[in-house]
Amino acid sequence: MKSKMLIFLMLLSLTVTAQDVNRILFRGIVVADSLDVDNIVVRNITSKRITITDNKGNFSLFVKERDTLVFSAIAFNSSVLIINKSHLDNEVVKIRLSVKVNELDEVVVRPYTLTGNLEADSKNLKIKTVDVDEKKIDLSNPLPKYNKVDNSLAQITPGSGNSFSGMDFVALGKKVHKAIFNPKPKEKKIDYVTEKIFSEGVKEKFDPQFFTETLKLKPEEIDLFLAYCDDTSPESRVLLNPKKEFELIDFLQKKSEEYHKKNQ
Repeated sequence: MKSKMLIFLMLLSLTVTAQDVNRILFRGIVVADSLDVDNIVVRNITSKRITITDNKGNFSLFVKERDTLVFSAIAFNSSVLIINKSHLDNEVVKIRLSVKVNELDEVVVRPYTLTGNLEADSKNLKIKTVDVDEKKIDLSNPLPKYNKVDNSLAQITPGSGNSFSGMDFVALGKKVHKAIFNPKPKEKKIDYVTEKIFSEGVKEKFDPQFFTETLKLKPEEIDLFLAYCDDTSPESRVLLNPKKEFELIDFLQKKSEEYHKKNQ
């Protein structure tokens, strides 16, 4: 069984390497004002490979002309770089990211703000006196008359549909019954499903430099490390979901620390 697994991993490695035959190693550095530039996710969405920057913003990724790189991080605005010949001719390409600015809701400042102290607030409020001319008030229209509400329920029979004070109790009862006994069905949550094994999915996402430079693994340790991740965390395959890239990177970094301690 172990020999079959090793053969499979070797074939997988050859397949992944073949995808990069026409690509060359591209080196870049991410810079930004005032914030650290480590652990920024760099995705080649053309080849579907991922890497992250080191603590100085450096990264490397296999690319070719017209590949699209996307740079993303929580504290920065996402940026897109489409590779052209000039990028490939340079040894290192510098990419500047802009910091996300959280805009606050508009705050209206008034001359007098209530403090909750009635005595102090009453002194700050401006009071305007209005003179009322009683001669101009029209008192010819009498106040509207309101009929006395008949509280007798004698004319209302259960199930007759009669309304009392404008309320249809039969209709109301039907709505309450429907709300209690016929609730709206809950939407089913669809979990991410994949047939790929963990090591296969990870090697498709990340370049070898991610394992050797970021996770500090030797090239010959990569397959063993991924097998270790799969054995110790069976639920790890869920992290292959494209929406969980940050969680996947964090998981691999923590697992690499465990792996290094175990093999010291």
